[in-house]
Amino acid sequence: MSGYVELPVGAAPGSTRFGSDLVADVLRALGVRYLPMNPGSSFRGLHDSVVNHGGNRDPQLLLCLHEEIAVSLAHGYAKATGGVGMAAVHDLVGLMHASMAVYDAFCDRTPMLLLGGSGPADPAQRRPIDWVHSATTQAQLVRDYVVWDAEPATAAAAVTDIVRAHQRAQSAPCGPAYVSLDAGAQESTLEESAALPDLELHAPAPRIAPDPAALTQAAELLATARYPVVVAGRVGLDPQATEPISELVELLGAAYRDDRNCVVLPTDHPQNLNGDTEILRQADVVLAIDVVDLPGLLGRGQSRGERGATPAAPANLPAIVDLSHGDLGLRSWTNAFAAPVPRTVALLADPLLGVSQLIEELRGLIDTDAASRRRAEVSARHELLREEQASAVKARWADSPISPARLVAETWAAVRDIDHLLCLRNTRTWPEGAWRFPGAGSYLGHSGGGGVGYGPGAMVGGALAARDDGRLGVGIIGDGDLLMAAGALWTAVHYRIPMLLVVNDNGSFYNDEPHQASVARHRGRPEANSWIGMRIADPAVDIAGLARSYGCWARGPVDDPESLPELLAEAVTAALAGEVAVVAVRTAPQ
Repeated sequence: MSGYVELPVGAAPGSTRFGSDLVADVLRALGVRYLPMNPGSSFRGLHDSVVNHGGNRDPQLLLCLHEEIAVSLAHGYAKATGGVGMAAVHDLVGLMHASMAVYDAFCDRTPMLLLGGSGPADPAQRRPIDWVHSATTQAQLVRDYVVWDAEPATAAAAVTDIVRAHQRAQSAPCGPAYVSLDAGAQESTLEESAALPDLELHAPAPRIAPDPAALTQAAELLATARYPVVVAGRVGLDPQATEPISELVELLGAAYRDDRNCVVLPTDHPQNLNGDTEILRQADVVLAIDVVDLPGLLGRGQSRGERGATPAAPANLPAIVDLSHGDLGLRSWTNAFAAPVPRTVALLADPLLGVSQLIEELRGLIDTDAASRRRAEVSARHELLREEQASAVKARWADSPISPARLVAETWAAVRDIDHLLCLRNTRTWPEGAWRFPGAGSYLGHSGGGGVGYGPGAMVGGALAARDDGRLGVGIIGDGDLLMAAGALWTAVHYRIPMLLVVNDNGSFYNDEPHQASVARHRGRPEANSWIGMRIADPAVDIAGLARSYGCWARGPVDDPESLPELLAEAVTAALAGEVAVVAVRTAPQ
């Protein structure tokens, strides 16, 4: 299905006459298809060049109702395509709006190219508003959580810096890069034609290969393990990851689980133990493949209660083989992923390159009989685990309000036979085993930085990529997340981006209710008051009505569990016909 393009009247690609025309040319050369943005005068030159010089094609402007939505849209699109996400934000105030979304992309290791407007650097060219909306060092706002930034003063320098930023954003460890385009340089007339650089000479850095000695050490450790466990993380965005990681898991006879908010092995793979809370405790060796938050993986499951009640990492850790880009992405400003973790082997490498070389190193070292016995044991454990998970879903099948587990199971039943991409899911209430993932590339994961409000824009970005690939974008989103950036729905409707969005509406910012209950319990105060300042009620938001106001096909609130399958089937039909279909479902807290 093709989308909607606002075609300019009387405009046709012509000669490159202005500084911003040159910027538009280099974006096209880089293969940029879409430029989500909220308009601002600081990049009005670029805006004109995209429309009247480039014909609003490659890139095509995508109007968003907030800068945070624009950056989140680019974030979701980048993860769905495996390419570089692109967005434009207005000088200081737009960048301030967008800053949380930039941080999410940084934590999520997502390649992004963000353009801003600034200046003009020449005070004589500034309008009164330009003094308020520009800074001596504009990039300082996000410098601590981008991988590179620049503020070029000329059009030629802007081209060079954009190419460099695009290159750096894709080089490991990936992340967002920010280039602020001087407003005066954008609007200046080019005195002579400027050639674009040869992009083949500005390719991303080559993949990192593992150190041979570390590779040998890792292989020997895994080959002699009693109970090896393999965990794979963000590499699950690459559809090519499933085959080699499956081969490695089967060769070892290892138990396997995805990292949180990642999918690599098929749900039905006999060694997939997603949802088993004991395997990391039982492991003597853990191979972590592209796990960005390794401290979080090893410490997960600790109490949400008293601070300092548990160490940063549990005692009696297994031997850890960390196959990833390691600590290369750590920054001193943020504490993200910086908790110390004792690694037995730090296998610094591109994840899939490291996996392929590790497989070759392991051949001839593996005790095939022992691996076969482990495979049989893990497979039996897998079958029992999936039965227990199915029983847990059925135990709350008749709940009203609807249980989050049934919401997921019914949504899966509605989309299982169509080619779809899961762009979002509810994290804390997700029932493992209910959604039968085929493997890597079928789910886009979470925000990275935990910023509420990421979901709506990322959903639209993922659905845009899915549309262009002949798939349907599907998502399950919390009511609080949606309400922070509901304007993203307008962008989806306007540009004919079909999708199915199911709202897990429990009428609360519920994630924080247990936190308040924990604090009250620790202090000997009433836990019953944990809902105050959390509930989205009195009045309840008419989410379906809100969605309809943006032009969506919408139904709800649905609180009868028996009516859910039929309504979801109608929503899928609407989405396949090109609608933005929203179903608001009243759910009970998990």
